[in-house]
Amino acid sequence: MLSQRYLLKLGLPTYIQHAEAHRKPRWLPVAKSKIYRIPKRPEISVDERLELRRINNAYNTQMRAIRRFYVEDWIREKSSLESATSEMSQRLEADEWLKCEELNDKWNKQIASDREERRKKELEAMEEFSLLRMEAKDKALKERIDRASEKIKKEKELSTTFVTRENLEETIENVLANPIDYNFAIDLKGNICEGRDTQIEYDDKKKAEAAN
Repeated sequence: MLSQRYLLKLGLPTYIQHAEAHRKPRWLPVAKSKIYRIPKRPEISVDERLELRRINNAYNTQMRAIRRFYVEDWIREKSSLESATSEMSQRLEADEWLKCEELNDKWNKQIASDREERRKKELEAMEEFSLLRMEAKDKALKERIDRASEKIKKEKELSTTFVTRENLEETIENVLANPIDYNFAIDLKGNICEGRDTQIEYDDKKKAEAAN
């Protein structure tokens, strides 16, 4: 498919040349035939030079005025923005401070409530521990009292057998009338032979008597 540019080139007369045909690309160096060519400096008359200087000075003056105007306007706008921003920032900072105070008060109340609840639980635990300890002490004291009472009761029961001044003679007569021999012997089979005068019969002797 032929491009529009190619068709236009075909329709133009052959003697018309395009400017782009004589334009050198930018990446090519200066031509050798033009390296040492020094262009002639244009000659400007005095009147024209003065007029150009006057126009240039007027242009610079106007540009400085325009720049100063825009700079002053920018400074005024910046100062107004800064003042507005500072007021807004102060207002925002005050609002943020109030919010922080409210949040801090809320946290303090929550912490105080938690602390009070924790103290109550600790007091309840201490009271429960104290009650358990008192109950354990009471139980131990009661057991000691019960053991002491039982011991006293046994001693009272045994006190009826004690030898007193009143029953001393009766006890002596009873002991003399009923002597008790605490001597005894035990053979290899575990038979007990009570009394000091008890005769021990051996198995060999029993077998001999049985044989006769």
